Amino acid sequence: MTTVLLVEDDPKIRAAVLFQLREAGMAVDPLDNGEGALHRLAGGGPRPDLLLLDVRLPGMTGIELVQQLHAEKCLPPTIIISGEASITETVEALKLGVHDFIEKPFSKERLLRSIRNALEHNALTREVAGLKAELAGAGEILGESPEIVRLRRQIDQVAGTDARVLIRGESGTGKELVADAIHRNSRRSDGPFIKINCAAIPAHLIEDELFGHVRGAFTDAKHDKPGLFEEAHGGTLFLDEIGDMEYELQSRLLRVLEDGRVRRIGGAEDLAVDVRVIAATHAHLEESIADGGFREDLYFRLAHLPIEVPPLRDRGSDIDLLFRHFLRQFEVRHRSRPRHVDQAVPSRLAGHSWPGNVRELRSLCERLVVFASDPITVDQLPVPYRGGEQERSGESPLMPLREMRRAFEKEAIERALRETDGNVAAAARRLGLARTHLHQKISDLHVVRTNGPADED
Repeated sequence: MTTVLLVEDDPKIRAAVLFQLREAGMAVDPLDNGEGALHRLAGGGPRPDLLLLDVRLPGMTGIELVQQLHAEKCLPPTIIISGEASITETVEALKLGVHDFIEKPFSKERLLRSIRNALEHNALTREVAGLKAELAGAGEILGESPEIVRLRRQIDQVAGTDARVLIRGESGTGKELVADAIHRNSRRSDGPFIKINCAAIPAHLIEDELFGHVRGAFTDAKHDKPGLFEEAHGGTLFLDEIGDMEYELQSRLLRVLEDGRVRRIGGAEDLAVDVRVIAATHAHLEESIADGGFREDLYFRLAHLPIEVPPLRDRGSDIDLLFRHFLRQFEVRHRSRPRHVDQAVPSRLAGHSWPGNVRELRSLCERLVVFASDPITVDQLPVPYRGGEQERSGESPLMPLREMRRAFEKEAIERALRETDGNVAAAARRLGLARTHLHQKISDLHVVRTNGPADED
C-alpha cells in the first residue's frame, strides 16, 4: 500500500485530499505544519512513499521544509500543492528534487496522475542507480576485517602472475568472487573468463563441456563443438568444486595442464590453448588424496598458489556492512522502499554461526526485503537468527559437524606436537598421517607449533 505524508494547514483542503487518497487505496498521514513533518522525516522513523506538501504553512514554509530535508538527505518523492508559489520558489524546489507542482484548485484525476508519475519516476531512478552501483561494484569483495584485508592483498599478489591458483573455503564464502577478482586484475583481463561448476554438471557431460567434440563423435553430435578450454583461450578458466570431478576425468585434465593441448571427443588433432586455470573447492583435497578420490599429481598442478577464503563467522565485524549492502541491493531489485534497521539487529546477527556463510546472509536479506516491515526489528528475523533460544533452554549452542571435526583435529595435532617436542615426522607417525599431509593440516588449521626440530626423523 502506498503511504503518503500530507502536509496542509487548510482543514477543508486537507480533509478533501485525505478522502480522495484513502478512496484510492492509499494510507495517508495528515499534518498541518512543516515542523512536524521535519521531525517525522528526519527522525529516522518509517519513511513515506510520497510527501504531498503545501507551500504556505504556519511557521516553516513548504519550500523551507524541502530545503531542510534535502540538506539532510531524507527528502522523499515530493509533490507541492499551492496556488501562491512564486517563480523563484518553484525553480528552487524543482532544483532540489520536487517532482511536480499542482496549482489549487485541482481535480482528483490531476492529483492521482501526478502521484502515480512521481512514484514511477522514483522507482525507475532507484533501479537505475542500483544497477549502476551493481555494475560499478561487480565482483567487489566487501569488508574491512583483518581477514578480508589479507585476502584482498593475496588477490593482488597472485593476480600479477600467470600461476595456477587453488581457492579453498566453505560453501557460500565467495570463492567465485575471488576467482573473478584475480582475473579482472590480471594481464588476461581483456580475455574471456569462463566458469564451470564440476558439481553441478553430470559426470558424463563434464568431459564434453571441457574438451568439446567433433561431428559424429556420438549419436547427437551433429556439429563440431568447441570445449571450454578453447573458449577460454587467452583468458581464464575457473573450475569450481574441482574436488567433485570424476577420478577418470582428472587424468585427462592433468594432461592438458602439463602440455597445454586439448583434443575434442572423437577428434584426431590436438589443439594448443593458452589458458590460466583457477580451481576452487570446499573439500579437504588432502583427505580425498589419502582416500584415493583425488589425484595427488593433479593437486600439485593446481595448487601452485593456494588461497583461503575465510568463513563469515571469522569476520564478524563485516556482517553489519554486508547486511546493509544486500538489503539495499534487494530493495532496488524488487523495487521496494528503503528500510531502517533497529539497532538491536546487528548484534543478533553477529552472534549467529552462519553455516551458509555470505550466501546465507544474502538469502536472509532478500527474505526480509520481501516480508519484513519498516523498521526491521529482531522479532522479524527468522528464529535461528534471533539468538537466546539455547540460553533460555539451558542447552549449549550446537556446533556444526565440520567445525567440531576441525577443532578436534587441531587439538590432536597440537597435542602430538607437544608430546614430540615439535618433531613433525614423529607427530605424523603418532597420528598415522603422511608427513606432507600433516604439514598441510598444520597450515590449514592454523596450528600453533611448539619449538623444536620441524622434520627430524
